[in-house]
Amino acid sequence: MSMTTYTFKEQTECLMCLTPSLRNTVLGLRMNCRQGWKPKQNSGFAVTIRRCIHCGLTYPDPLPVPTRIEDHYDIPPESYWTDDYFIFDENYLRSEIQHANKLLAATNLEQVTPPRALDIGAGIGKGMAALMRSGFDAWGIEPSSSFRRMAIDRAGISQERIQLSSVEAAQWPHDHFNYITFGAVLEHLYNPSLCLERAFSWLRPGGVIHAEVPSSNYLLHQLLNSYYRLICTSFVANLSPMHPPFHLYEFTPQSFEALGKQIGFMLEEYSYHPASGRFVPRHLYPLFFRWMKATNSGMQLTVWLRKPFN
Repeated sequence: MSMTTYTFKEQTECLMCLTPSLRNTVLGLRMNCRQGWKPKQNSGFAVTIRRCIHCGLTYPDPLPVPTRIEDHYDIPPESYWTDDYFIFDENYLRSEIQHANKLLAATNLEQVTPPRALDIGAGIGKGMAALMRSGFDAWGIEPSSSFRRMAIDRAGISQERIQLSSVEAAQWPHDHFNYITFGAVLEHLYNPSLCLERAFSWLRPGGVIHAEVPSSNYLLHQLLNSYYRLICTSFVANLSPMHPPFHLYEFTPQSFEALGKQIGFMLEEYSYHPASGRFVPRHLYPLFFRWMKATNSGMQLTVWLRKPFN
C-alpha cells in the first residue's frame, strides 16, 4: 500500500466538456493499491470514479493530489518502467514521426528548417533522440529529475534542451513548434485540458499534436468491472490514481472534440490499439485481439490534433 499522503480536490465538472460532475455517472471505487481478484481482502482507501455522460471522460472525484509530486515520479526509472523500455531501438517512434511528417506536409505551413518538435514528458529521452534522428530540432519537458538525468546521461540529450518542469510551469515562445507529442502523458496530468491549451499556444498554426492515452472503452476493464459486480463489490478497474502507473484519466475521441470546440483545435485523426495481452491467458489473446479491433475497445487511443490557421 502506498505511503504517500494526499489532498483531495473536488472535481466539480468534466475537464474536457464542462459537464457538471453531479450529472455524470458513478462507475465505482478505485483503491490506492492493486485490487486483484478479492478486493475486499485489501486494506487501504478509495476514491470514486466517474464517467462523463456527454464526452465519456473517465476521472476520479475527488482528485487525489500527492502532497509531494516527487512521491509519484521522482523515483528511479528502473522502478517505473520494465527492463525492455530501456532498449534504445532505432525504430522507436518511427511510424509516429513519419505520420507527423505526412500531416505537416499536407498543410501550407511555412517550413522551419529543421522543423521544431517538443516532447512533453520526455522521460529518459528516447522520443527526443528519435526526433533528432529524423531531422527535427527536438526539445523537451520532464518533471522528474531522475528521468531527466537518465535522458542526459544515457540518451545524450544536452541539458539545455530538456526543461526540468511541469507543463503548467514550462516556458516556450508562442507559435514556435511544428510538432508536439505527449506520448503516454495526458493521463498523468492533473488538468489535461489546461495543459493542452498551453501546448497549443506553443504550436504554430497548421501544426499538429500527437497524444497516446488510455481509452475509456477498454475491453479488459469492462470485463473486470462485470466480475467485480458479480462478486457484489463496488470496485472498478478503471484508472490507478494512487499507485503505478498513476493514471488519472481515460479518454474518448469525443473528449478531444469537446475540448477542441472550447479552445480552438481540430481532431484530425484517431485510432484504437489493442493491449499487449499480458493480463489475458495466452490461448485466448487472439480472440481478445480480434474483438478489440472490431469494437474499438483496445487499451490505447491515439489522437492527432491540428491547430487551425485562424
